[in-house]
Parts: sequence; structure tokens; C-alpha cells
Amino acid sequence: MNLTNIMIGLCATLALGSLNANASVSWNFKTASSGDYRVSSTTSGSYEFVGSGAGAVTTLSAWSAPVSGSSQISNVNSLLAHNEYGLVIDQDGYGADGSGYGNSGGDSHAIDNGGKYEFVMFDFGDKNFSLDAFDIGWYSGDSDVTVMAYHGGTPGSQPAEHINGVNLSGLAANGWSVISHHSNPGTGSESVNSNLAPVYSSYWIIGAYMSAVGAGSGDTITDSNWDGIKLAGITGTISSPPPTNSVPEPSTLLMMALGLAVISRKTILDKIKRT
Repeated sequence: MNLTNIMIGLCATLALGSLNANASVSWNFKTASSGDYRVSSTTSGSYEFVGSGAGAVTTLSAWSAPVSGSSQISNVNSLLAHNEYGLVIDQDGYGADGSGYGNSGGDSHAIDNGGKYEFVMFDFGDKNFSLDAFDIGWYSGDSDVTVMAYHGGTPGSQPAEHINGVNLSGLAANGWSVISHHSNPGTGSESVNSNLAPVYSSYWIIGAYMSAVGAGSGDTITDSNWDGIKLAGITGTISSPPPTNSVPEPSTLLMMALGLAVISRKTILDKIKRT
């Protein structure tokens, strides 16, 4: 086998490796029947959902923080449920087994910002995930959404999954970035990265609009309407091994370019020898 064939084979292998390292995957959080059910039989801890791709698992946890005052974040996993429209965080409570509807107080039966900002954290473990879109199965009033990703904090900051007691306004100092705000997308799929460079992270947050976390990319929210959504699903790209920046597989592209350069040089030298 000559050098040209070796380099062509190497470039092809690297190209296939680059394609296989990134796989599209989606999660459906809706139930098959009506009624509300906790996403786990336990009342604390976090909950795993398996996605459409092999080995694609995300662990969910639920959080809330008061709209007024210090806005300290609290874990509310015992209130995380789902129904035929998607995930809900029910601050009013529901049946002991997680079934039935409970909407007795001022807070909505949804992921909302009525009195408390509510959001779900997605943990992808040792995988890096780029959120391409989220799906809203239901909304009431308004449907503004905030999306954040974890990029590591300053020295001494808490790990991504340990945000209990942190103020919403302090998430940036703890390694979280606002990726985008979305102004009233309504029901259906809402693209996150269509107009943004792909962002990869092992931790993501999706919640009702949170003005306390500051500005970000995407839409500017100009209203103060109450927002309540039920999160039907998410879609994105799993990267393994994790990319080191927002440009997928830069080292692979460089190796392919070097390989093609060697092939080109070898072809030119062969032509010179034959003349």
C-alpha cells in the first residue's frame, strides 16, 4: 500500500470517527395517559430518563427560588411530576402517590414564575450535550423561557449540581451562563442553537423566564407577564469524547487537513518525476 492510499484511509477513518462521536438524541417527558405522576416513586433525589439514543441518559432535578427577596435556590425534587403534556413542578402539591391534579394555591400546576421561579436541571454525566431545541406541550398566560448551561465556576465555587442555597443572581459566579431567553414561543418545538454557536455542557437548566439571572443571547423579554409551561421534551447532540470548545472536533479537522496536504504534495511530486 503506497503513502497516498495510507493517507486516504487515515482521513476516511478520522472523518467517520468525527461523525460517530456526535449523535443526535431526544427525550420525551410526556406520559402515555392523563393524570399526573411523579417521575419517580421516591419523594427526594433525582430521576433518570433514557433518550432515543443508545446509552443516552439524563438525570433530572427540580429547583425553585422566590421571585422577591434574596431568591435563594431550593431543591424541590419531591414536587417534580409529569403528565400527558410534559414535566411540571407543582408547588401546591398533589396526591401522595403523585396522581391527580393539585392546584389549590397561588402557584400553577406547571413550571412557572408565579411567586417562585421554577426550573429543571439536566445532568448528562460524563457526556457533553448541546441543546438544539426544547418542546413545550402546554402553556398558560405567557411562555417565556430561560436556558442556561454550566461551564465551570471560579475557584471555590460550588459544583453544578450543588446550587442549593445559592441566589439566582449568583449563578454566574458559580459557573452558569445564560445561553438564551425565549419570548413566548408557545407550544411545540423551540430552537435554541439555530442562531447561536453550538454550546456543549454536561449540565443544562430550562425554566420559566428568570429575570434575576441576567441577560443572555436570544430574545429580549420586554413583558412582566406570568409564565407557565409544561416541558414535553428536549433534543440535542451528545458528544463523546467532549469537545474542548464550541467548534466540534477541531483536532480531527486539523488532522484531515494535514492528511490532504500530504496527499496533494505526493501527487505533485509524482507528476514531476514523470515529466
